[in-house]
Amino acid sequence: MAARRATQGKGGRKTTATRRAAPAARHRRQRESPPLTARGIGLVAGGLLLGVGAGITLERTLVRRDRRRDDPEAGEPFGRIRGIPATVTSHDGTKLHVEELGSGPCLVFAHGFSLTQDAWHYQRRDLPDRFRCVFFDQRGHGRSGQPRRDDYSLEALARDLRAVLDWTGEERVVVVAHSMGGMATLKFAELFPEELGDRVAGLALVGSTYLDTVRGMTAAVTARGAYRAQRALITGAFRFMGQDPVRANQLRRRGSDLGYLGTRLFGFGSEPSPSQVAFIDRTLAGTDVEVWAKVFPSLIDVDLSEVLETLRLPVLIAVGDKDRITPPTAARHMAEKIPGARLLVLEDAGHCAFLEEHEVLDAELAAFASEVLDQARAPARRRRGVGNRRLRRS
Repeated sequence: MAARRATQGKGGRKTTATRRAAPAARHRRQRESPPLTARGIGLVAGGLLLGVGAGITLERTLVRRDRRRDDPEAGEPFGRIRGIPATVTSHDGTKLHVEELGSGPCLVFAHGFSLTQDAWHYQRRDLPDRFRCVFFDQRGHGRSGQPRRDDYSLEALARDLRAVLDWTGEERVVVVAHSMGGMATLKFAELFPEELGDRVAGLALVGSTYLDTVRGMTAAVTARGAYRAQRALITGAFRFMGQDPVRANQLRRRGSDLGYLGTRLFGFGSEPSPSQVAFIDRTLAGTDVEVWAKVFPSLIDVDLSEVLETLRLPVLIAVGDKDRITPPTAARHMAEKIPGARLLVLEDAGHCAFLEEHEVLDAELAAFASEVLDQARAPARRRRGVGNRRLRRS
């Protein structure tokens, strides 16, 4: 296992670091036909984001070389761990696919954009021996249905989370949320503050943010002054996807190698497992491009900063130090603004740190959830973890 270093957290506490990151992009479907220039930009950008571009021979060479690297995770049955299935009807009639594994104190997992509940592979594998783990596919993703009115707003996602919490029947849970799921959880906190510290006993936000995800993506690849140009490119790509989903799907199928490379770049650290990259790439490609185009508007022009200081419950924030989609600066800001929050920085990990550094993250999640839910049963006990804490080096 890679060595980890302690990093300074809020209030003088030291938290940990380790390694690696995952997934995606997004945009708005518009009814009116855009001008030719916008169409051209959308076609090129859409192709790039979906894995199409020049240098096909070079791209395939790079992919073959990357896939031949040593891969200790090659034998993992990614996407094949199944739980007890159920269907939850959300506030607007959308059918959500839910699975549960294990028994004990309850954890509810909310995945990120263009993924499915299967992305929590190691958490599905390793945590049910201590916890009742409830996973659900976000609307339009995986086995969940699409909303009749195309409502993919953060408010709709937050209300989906509440429907799943209702379904569990639990009095106290810890919500573990990644990326878009974390943003929806913050929206949940804004809409239902009475649930915080009561039914929702704690939050673990993994590779998430409190504002516009496009800012994080563009900041990762360009200087601040080019933000508008990068934003136009990304939004043009998603406009193209929404207007011509058939062609977008064709481009995505043709560009599988570039798609793999894009997933590796934006989702992972410097030396990720090829099997993990391929798994996330397959998961991303399995989401309907029309859903991409409809979800994207909910992830731009977002600012949930006012919610942060209102959170009055234990919060664990985890981020890969190579996360190019929800960068560590966002995680540090949240840790500074949320009273008593803990910050876990995972070395050489990207947006899919929950895969890359699953052993470290799962250990932290288990300790955090056990502490929080134990406090819920005995609130007079003093909180642990106020002093300095390190992970043991191995």
